[in-house]
Amino acid sequence: MEIIGVGTKNPAKIEAVTRLVSIEGADAEIRSFEVPSRVSAMPMSDLETRQGAMNRARAVLEKDSEVSVGIGLEGGVSLLDGEMFLCNWGAMADRSGRIITAGGARIRLPEILAEGVRRGRELGDVADEYVHQKNVRKHGGTIGILTENRVTRSDMFFHILELLKGLSEHRKKR
Repeated sequence: MEIIGVGTKNPAKIEAVTRLVSIEGADAEIRSFEVPSRVSAMPMSDLETRQGAMNRARAVLEKDSEVSVGIGLEGGVSLLDGEMFLCNWGAMADRSGRIITAGGARIRLPEILAEGVRRGRELGDVADEYVHQKNVRKHGGTIGILTENRVTRSDMFFHILELLKGLSEHRKKR
């Protein structure tokens, strides 16, 4: 049985990993760990968000010697032509030192959310106020709010995990 470590306790991210393992019919155990991203609490670029995912994936392998694959998932924002976009990245690290990364969908943030982030606040906190809810980041996420739950945070990370799995399978063939 493969042991997959996920560098988070966030239910939306764990749900994405669980869904992939279930669909794949993999003989795997999922373990979640609270590990540091070693980037800002609110990553402000694709570069920083990707780095956070990579750091989490590697940290999982350091945390538990039984884990064969570490998964890191990180959400953030990036700027494009002066507009702020939601972004997310994932990383898959293995014991041989290989790491694979993939990025997901991008959507433009409404100015009211972008302004809160520019003022130094985390997007999840700004989104909570925007919809008068708590812990949006642990459920549908900002993406869920802005798409009327047609795409949730878990869906975005699931897509990244599919990319990572496909890239991993392709590497094994080469």
